[in-house]
Amino acid sequence: MFKIKKIMRSALFLFLSFISLVRCNGQNAQNSNEKQPQVITDVQSADIDVATAKNMIAKKPEIILLDVRTPEEIAAGKIDNAIEIDYKAPDFKDKLAALDKNKEYIVYCAVGGRSSKAVSLMQSLGFGKSYNLLGGYTAWSKNK
Repeated sequence: MFKIKKIMRSALFLFLSFISLVRCNGQNAQNSNEKQPQVITDVQSADIDVATAKNMIAKKPEIILLDVRTPEEIAAGKIDNAIEIDYKAPDFKDKLAALDKNKEYIVYCAVGGRSSKAVSLMQSLGFGKSYNLLGGYTAWSKNK
């Protein structure tokens, strides 16, 4: 049942992305360089790019940024106000489960692999809304 829901959410996300792409291609040449924000529906999780994440944070400052990198990685820099839970730590699942499941989260790691797994785990733990930042901190730091 979980797999079917995940497939349906993925299909909805792809469909909305396709509609957005078609809409962007139909604009005149003057507007063709403007990036359209990604449409986020009421799905529980999605992969989002940096522009979408920044847009979401601007609209909802209560969104929680969750950094799942190691302390060594975080020492090189992090997104302001992000909370830190090391994905590689033995108590990662316990610390994740202790978070408020009713809040909205944008999860990131270095490039998106661990954060994607963390978002899947969050879904299985009953979190309402969690988003994986595509490209992770690497993409974020390039788009400051």
